[in-house]
Amino acid sequence: MEFDNYKRKWAEAFTPWKREPKEAPYNPDVVRKSTLLSTEEQDVSLYPPNRHLNIYTKRAALKVSTSVVSLESYSGEKEIFQCSGTIIESVNTYSIILTTASLLRCSTSRNSIADNIKVIVHLFDGRSFDGQIESYDFHYNVAAIKIQSDTPLPIASLAHLSDSITIDSSQLRVTEEKPFQLRSHLNSFDLIPGDLVIALSRFYTKPYKIKAAPGEFSIDRCDYDDFDCKELFMASCRIMRCGIGGPLINRYGEVIGICFQDLGSIAFLPINIASMWWEHYKKSRQSRRPWLGMEVTNLYAAGLEILERIISKFPDVLKGVIVEEVVPGSSAESAGIKHNDVIIQFGGKRIQSFLELFENMWNNVGESVELTVIRASHDVPVRLSMVVEEATSDKLYSWPLWEAR
Repeated sequence: MEFDNYKRKWAEAFTPWKREPKEAPYNPDVVRKSTLLSTEEQDVSLYPPNRHLNIYTKRAALKVSTSVVSLESYSGEKEIFQCSGTIIESVNTYSIILTTASLLRCSTSRNSIADNIKVIVHLFDGRSFDGQIESYDFHYNVAAIKIQSDTPLPIASLAHLSDSITIDSSQLRVTEEKPFQLRSHLNSFDLIPGDLVIALSRFYTKPYKIKAAPGEFSIDRCDYDDFDCKELFMASCRIMRCGIGGPLINRYGEVIGICFQDLGSIAFLPINIASMWWEHYKKSRQSRRPWLGMEVTNLYAAGLEILERIISKFPDVLKGVIVEEVVPGSSAESAGIKHNDVIIQFGGKRIQSFLELFENMWNNVGESVELTVIRASHDVPVRLSMVVEEATSDKLYSWPLWEAR
């Protein structure tokens, strides 16, 4: 065995947080249910970081765990999907659960709802409730499910992401790591590649155990053979299928995204986008969704050679959004936006990150907006005009169609 492989296997085998549970008494029901796990799910459940959680992961998970639920759906007697979700609102006897629209999606059509749907929601304490479909959106693959209980239920704290990082070299310094602390809801959380994130889920059979999958935020892109949603972020967490729709939390136990399964990792929709969708729906009872017409990322994620060319001409541009691809026939192409353009202003507002650009596009759907870009081939910024298109039914993103177990 090569030395690097030996070190990797040793590191996976050893962790100071490893403590194997005592073998439980034989239970035929447990044995029967364990056989329902696919080979992939067994690998995920045995993945060392998921089995041996450190105290920081446990603290964060416990802050939000009681608001994490398990959901299952049926079309008549036929099972559609099993997933997780998060209670985000609870007023009097009604609660709203944010989850994935895969719970409702017809197995033969990506963008239609299944017939005669029944949704069942399982709480942390074993109680189960019938769920009502409040709203759903197949573009972002999100859904809001309403349940009624005798008393209000625990809700999760949400933290909108700030994904802005400067490329200013004068900012080089050693930062002191702050001690862990549980805290109340924040309006914003700075997310940096390498930060600890934790995917939470609740298993779909009794006793509906909570599951945690720690990982790191990554600037990588997801596998677009399965997902073509341009608003997805990535993390290295490994989850089972029942973790789809569950919350991604930060080290403070705040929900920062909704999890979707990708190969060996997760894609997640930032909670900023899910919150905008839900708040808009509550006000207008309609969906709203801008169609980007391009793939973009934060300027700091660009290659070093690209950044060098940009900074040499525009030394004051330290944040922005760089265009990686322009969709043919889109309004972005009509506006004259090009590959490697850096968007620094949109609708009269300075743009410092992708989520800032998205919010501005969201607020200007259907409108013609002025924007400013810089190009390495130009000595001065370029001003353009672009119509923010709406994601109509013919432009909806493609999401995986899952087969019933």
